[in-house]
Amino acid sequence: MLRVSHYLGNIHTDSTLTDKVTQWERAGTLDEVTIDEREAYKSRLRLHTNKGRELGFFLPRGTKITNGDIFALENEEGGVLIHLSLQEVMVLTPLPCHSAAERLSRAVRLGHVLGNQHWPVAVVEEQVFVPVSLDRAVMETVLKTYHLTSYFSIHYEQRPWPQEEGEHSWMTQH
Repeated sequence: MLRVSHYLGNIHTDSTLTDKVTQWERAGTLDEVTIDEREAYKSRLRLHTNKGRELGFFLPRGTKITNGDIFALENEEGGVLIHLSLQEVMVLTPLPCHSAAERLSRAVRLGHVLGNQHWPVAVVEEQVFVPVSLDRAVMETVLKTYHLTSYFSIHYEQRPWPQEEGEHSWMTQH
């Protein structure tokens, strides 16, 4: 098993790494790994690359792997590019309402219900994202039971989980 030696950066934030990855691709020394969101929070991983090579990740606790991260390999040229797989998420969008107080009441009710289910949530701008961890019908029944479908439209998307907390975003992990 090959060991990942250290983190180099992210191709989405470091243009010099983008050039390096292109060089590694041409030289055949770039390995790529696709992981899901749950694996992104683990500090110890055993994964297989797109070339079938087995890799060992031994990262500091609290490290979160993000889409586009690049890691160096121990005693080898090249690197490993990380891709986060898309996941199905329920997207809740508030329907128009008459007052700020009503809007706040609806948001608090939604937060209470989702929190009681121990469902992770991300809020970006006006939308609430919830990973689909159960049958869609079951998740929607929970929302209908608390009359939330009268206040929020629901649709589903395949997308990466929002990565960054910013001025207009917020997220929890249970």
